[in-house]
Amino acid sequence: MKNKSETKLQVACRQIPEYLKAMELLKQYVLINGMSEATLSSYTRKLTDLALYFNKLPQHITEDELREYLAILIQQAKSNSKTEFKHTVYSMRFYFKMLGKPMTVSLPVIKEDKNLPVVLSKQECVSLIELTKNFKHRLILMFIYGAGLRVRELTNLKWSDINVNRMMIHIKQSKGRRDRYVPLAKSLVADFVQYMLGFNRSEYVFFGPDCNGKMSHSGIRFLLRQAVMRAGIHKTGVCLHALRHSYATHLLEDGLDIISIKELLGHERIETTLVYLHVANYTRHQKMSPLDTLFEDVSDEDLNKHKEKYTELSVLKNSRMLTNENQLNLFDAEN
Repeated sequence: MKNKSETKLQVACRQIPEYLKAMELLKQYVLINGMSEATLSSYTRKLTDLALYFNKLPQHITEDELREYLAILIQQAKSNSKTEFKHTVYSMRFYFKMLGKPMTVSLPVIKEDKNLPVVLSKQECVSLIELTKNFKHRLILMFIYGAGLRVRELTNLKWSDINVNRMMIHIKQSKGRRDRYVPLAKSLVADFVQYMLGFNRSEYVFFGPDCNGKMSHSGIRFLLRQAVMRAGIHKTGVCLHALRHSYATHLLEDGLDIISIKELLGHERIETTLVYLHVANYTRHQKMSPLDTLFEDVSDEDLNKHKEKYTELSVLKNSRMLTNENQLNLFDAEN
């Protein structure tokens, strides 16, 4: 009988001979090829679901069995993207490549989705943020939209990655193992300084009880769903990534050129940016955050006051108001 605390991976390793060895080999192969932990997690999860469904190693699954399984995934898909279907196919391809064996099953060709991304209007973004009364939750939405962050980039964000004096956010080792800098919105500084005093228990800016101290992705998705309901937004497909799409689209509409947007999003290829922007305005403008266009403009005088308050926090190192060493390192990093 399955223990309630057991994960699917643990169950598979216990029930299926050689499965643990196969997953250890998968981990080694992923790391050797310079792929991310997120990719390893996705491949492991999909292969484990598949193995448990048939109670055998993936290489022992017949073509008829796989076709049956993929058909079920398509029928259960909640959207046209068929994410579970695609990732299962990708996982199987990688698994057989790892084994160095010829494919024993015929895997379908995955066609790229050509759907336009879901983009919120500026007024919808204002409603989404202003109607979120929980301070931490509102700040999370402001960071995702205001910096165009992927959810994993948000949860990986550490105090030392945010430089208020330079007004920059350092996104480290994101998709494709690339680093990038994005502007910190002036509209975020006051709330961020206040947040530092009230939420300073972790090295991560947005901490949670699980995920090694990070806030869980499911928790962030839930708070977005609640915010969408409060804002009365009825568009289908509004997810966390829609805030990132909105960030890029609003920057384009505000006059920022497509090359700068590509850099801010961390895209490797310009084609990726063009897919959902569909406009190439190459007039160069100073990089900024679209969050600053939603609310009343923050004057340089007000911004300097917030910065001064932020700097004053550095003298609280010996007080009880600022005790998190990860936050104290933030000041040391700013030279």
